[in-house]
Amino acid sequence: MSTISHLNTEAARLDPESVFADPAALVSEPGLTRGQKLAALKRWRENVMARLAAGSEGMPTHGKATEDAGALEKIDEAMKALESETETDI
Repeated sequence: MSTISHLNTEAARLDPESVFADPAALVSEPGLTRGQKLAALKRWRENVMARLAAGSEGMPTHGKATEDAGALEKIDEAMKALESETETDI
């Protein structure tokens, strides 16, 4: 039995943090292609890097710097996992 996905793919691609609890949830989402997942992870990574850079420039991080550093590791792991998959694995 197949499941119909109610995923807002545009939001998932443009603001993945607002849609997914963590990068692993994004990777396991059946409603996105491998390319869409990689693009969303890249955008997520860019957002985290921007926040970390802002924090290093003295802007308030509201206690999220450690959380962002952990998220960055998870994003990188997820991207490596997707990049190492072949089309037959998907």
